[in-house]
Amino acid sequence: MINKILGMTLSLVLLVSVVSCSDDDGNDAIKAICTDKTEMTFAAEGGSDKLLVQAGQNWVALATEPWLMVSPANGNGYAECTITVDSSLVSGVRTAEVRFTEVGGATVSVEVNQTGFGKIVSLKEPEINIEASAKVGERFCEAQVTANVPFEVQIEYPEGDEEWLSVEEFDLGLDRGARPRTIKLRFNWKMNVQPVERVARVNFVPVNEEDELDAEATLLINQKAALRIEDNRQGDSLALLTIFERLNGMSDPWDTSENMRNWRDVVLWEASDEDLPAPEAVGRVRSVEFFIFNTEESIPQEIKYLRFIESLSVSSNVNTMLKSIELGPEVCSLEHLKHLTLFSYGITELPEEFVELGDKLETLDISANNFSEIPPVLTKENFPKLKSLNLIGNRRWATRDLSDAGSYEDGIGLHFNADSDNALRRLFTWDTLEELLLSNNYIEGSLPDFTPGEDGIRAYTQEDVDAFGGDTIQYLADNNIPRILPNVKQLSLNLNFFTGKLPDWLLYHPHLLDWQPELLVFNQQEQGKNSLGELVRFENAPANFEYYYEALPGTREKYELKDEFAE
Repeated sequence: MINKILGMTLSLVLLVSVVSCSDDDGNDAIKAICTDKTEMTFAAEGGSDKLLVQAGQNWVALATEPWLMVSPANGNGYAECTITVDSSLVSGVRTAEVRFTEVGGATVSVEVNQTGFGKIVSLKEPEINIEASAKVGERFCEAQVTANVPFEVQIEYPEGDEEWLSVEEFDLGLDRGARPRTIKLRFNWKMNVQPVERVARVNFVPVNEEDELDAEATLLINQKAALRIEDNRQGDSLALLTIFERLNGMSDPWDTSENMRNWRDVVLWEASDEDLPAPEAVGRVRSVEFFIFNTEESIPQEIKYLRFIESLSVSSNVNTMLKSIELGPEVCSLEHLKHLTLFSYGITELPEEFVELGDKLETLDISANNFSEIPPVLTKENFPKLKSLNLIGNRRWATRDLSDAGSYEDGIGLHFNADSDNALRRLFTWDTLEELLLSNNYIEGSLPDFTPGEDGIRAYTQEDVDAFGGDTIQYLADNNIPRILPNVKQLSLNLNFFTGKLPDWLLYHPHLLDWQPELLVFNQQEQGKNSLGELVRFENAPANFEYYYEALPGTREKYELKDEFAE
């Protein structure tokens, strides 16, 4: 009996809770079908809510828009229905109805309103902290962004700061109206070389002026300070380790538990060294070699802390042919640098500041890089102390036919025509050089000839003959032979694309046979064709050196026994 009373009470409560609907005449008579709500409102994200319906017989429910659903969609008498709204696709309010109809009877409607999304660019995190340095491929951070308007990224730095942050291309993919999309943006950063923190302000700005955001979208990216490197022996060791890391060195790093004197490829100044630059240089780095690394950047700035370095070698970058690296000015500040090797680094240009090394540099090896021309900064006026210049193997790509050289987007390497470009003539008048290596490039045209009395060129004189050893080279003075590269003990021109004639200054050069000319001068690219499609070779390459011995008889005794080419 008690259960029966409770059931009747519950039914009465539910009936009272259902909203009554007056008839069209404004009478208070209750319609046969009623709901407890006449309208419902949902946020832009959508969702679900409950609705009570009461009818005297069977009824069905119908949603007037596809983004609106009702469940159950039919029933008998009392029922609790779930109204479900999909997330909005528009920025404004949208409206629909759920209509409940008795079979053969009356209909009652419930209005459903959904607010639209505002115009937003929202960040999961307003601030990101990153390290001062990392290996290549790890220098990036990601920001999660939710937006429903197209935007662009604008990066601001404090006044005077360099640009060190960039964003990769992205596609927001707004293909569903105003419904927000969430993507991850990837920001690539450069290493911080200064011992102070730095910050970049990233602003997310709508592309369209009419898209005014509900709230400003700004991201701060904070980068830690680099380690402070002091001007002492400990600073040198820290500089070496930092350079190795920034180059993404691929060999085993130095063991920091070992004395720096025992580190491989590192030489320190000793107190007994005759050319010690200063007393405080004792124990500091004199020379170092970095070998096998993977970088897209110039020599790390920490090189400037190796204040007393005399010899620097950085060689063998990974996938060199794919790199286009402009050498930065940092190495140019080294006051005691005499020997510099940048082999297979991927360099395409030398900076203007490179001339700062001119009063000290004695050897320069920039072979196996991606130069498209002989760097204009390399002149005898800029580098009066330079003895050795190595430009071998500046071939970005391999080809035997220069007629298709223009089809390579980044060029094929060191390619120019000596008939129209004076770069080779400039090098050949560098009379203080003792070694000039130009093998395995794409130089075409003919070797430049010279006329004594023009452009500062002079012929061999009797004074030169006497200095060389008497009548050994008397032929040169008697026949007015131009004095070109007089001190070069090693010259290589092989595996280029030269045509035309070998000039007399080369054929009768006092050191010709020191050059192994049959291999390193006369021998051009096998089956190579120049830009005109002509086979490359010298027209007058000698079959043997008998002509040379006759002109310079003093050389026969020195060279003939070991001259296999003359046989």
